[in-house]
Amino acid sequence: MKKAFKKRKSNHATFMYIPESESKVVSIRIPKWLPKAMVFCIALLLIVTSSLLYRTNSLNDKYSKSKQEISSLATINTAQKGEIEKLQNDTVQIHQQLEENIKALDQIKEVVGIKKSTEDKEENKTTQPITTDTPEDTSDNSLQQIDTIRTSYKELSIQLLSQRQLIDRSMTTVRKQVTYLNAKPSIKPVNTRITAGYGTRKNPFTNRGSEFHQGIDFAGEIGTPIKATGDSVVIFSGWQSGYGNVIILSHGYGFTTLYGHNSKLLVEKGDKVKKGQIISKMGSTGRSTGPHLHYEVRLNGKVVNPTAYLNN
Repeated sequence: MKKAFKKRKSNHATFMYIPESESKVVSIRIPKWLPKAMVFCIALLLIVTSSLLYRTNSLNDKYSKSKQEISSLATINTAQKGEIEKLQNDTVQIHQQLEENIKALDQIKEVVGIKKSTEDKEENKTTQPITTDTPEDTSDNSLQQIDTIRTSYKELSIQLLSQRQLIDRSMTTVRKQVTYLNAKPSIKPVNTRITAGYGTRKNPFTNRGSEFHQGIDFAGEIGTPIKATGDSVVIFSGWQSGYGNVIILSHGYGFTTLYGHNSKLLVEKGDKVKKGQIISKMGSTGRSTGPHLHYEVRLNGKVVNPTAYLNN
């Protein structure tokens, strides 16, 4: 019987609300475990919220860092592309300059009559410039491209230096050739008709027998200007039996030229004259049948046919 009247343990808690007015008292009966559960839920919510906030902040930091890295990489990539384009343009320009130098040198040599040697052909070979069309290359590929283009640039620079040395050597040869061509008696001393050629001819004074004519005769009027046929030095200016007033020029390279029967001499011994310079006036002095120029060319002391050198 005692057990029957034993007081049961209460598992609930009652909250009562008693208003000051005469309103009805409100009582709320809740299980005793509910407050603990609510505290646990609030604590769990705070933990989850804190964790989410921490992860959100961490993601924001990573996003900011990633954004900065992307911006930095974009800047680097832009700079690398700019460097690649500059190097490509430089290599193309050097290559074009090499090609232009080769063509110009070949043209100069052709004009002055110098044949291209095998050595020139080998040295004139140029490296083709490296060009790339990869706008979305990675940084590593860009660096590789820059290294490749730099290598090509260095090779072209070395070739340019080598070509300059070749041009310097060639220009020495060209200058010598130009000096030779300027000195070589290769133009007409006077623009009149030839009345007597080089070689054996009938004696113009006796009309009997023959004689060897050592030059060619140009007919004209007294006072017609006579020109030097090449750059030279006057080695004689005066009177010689048979030639009358005569000028003899030394051109170097074994060439000498003679201008006879002049009416007036305009240069003296030791004067330097240029091709085309007027050195005398046509006349009929010495052994002559009329106004004309007697013109001779000697090579290494021996008379040669002047017509072989006219305009040559």
